[in-house]
Amino acid sequence: MRFTLLTLSTLATLGLATPTGTDTPFSYLPLTFTFYGGPASYELSFAADGNTYNTNNDLSINLIDGGGFNAWSSCIFYTTGQQTLVGSQAGEYVTVGPPQPIVSVACQPTPAPPNTCLPVYAQCEWCGGGFGGCQVLDCCSGYCAATKCRPT
Repeated sequence: MRFTLLTLSTLATLGLATPTGTDTPFSYLPLTFTFYGGPASYELSFAADGNTYNTNNDLSINLIDGGGFNAWSSCIFYTTGQQTLVGSQAGEYVTVGPPQPIVSVACQPTPAPPNTCLPVYAQCEWCGGGFGGCQVLDCCSGYCAATKCRPT
């Protein structure tokens, strides 16, 4: 077998381009909320990715436990009627008044550790939650335009 200088330099370059396994794949924070209606309850597990997730449950809810996540300021709860949502001090508990079925929930895009920012083309503008208004989320590229993280 005959190696030329070009072949050897190509092989050396391929060796440098091999993934090292140090890049962590991106994922959204997994959430599990517990919805309470009197003595009954149910859980819903979903990703904090900005999408809306149906609960598929008709139980009238009076308390939502965000499982350590600030559900009051970071999520939107869709119900069948007018409601008042009151958050606890840390926001992980949300009281629903009057009690009623929660049709669906959406929570702001939140990276799972060890990630600290959102990847390119992720949703980077979040409107809603207990504080109201809109906020721009942290893009890894540092640039949010037209509600998406953009490459620089």
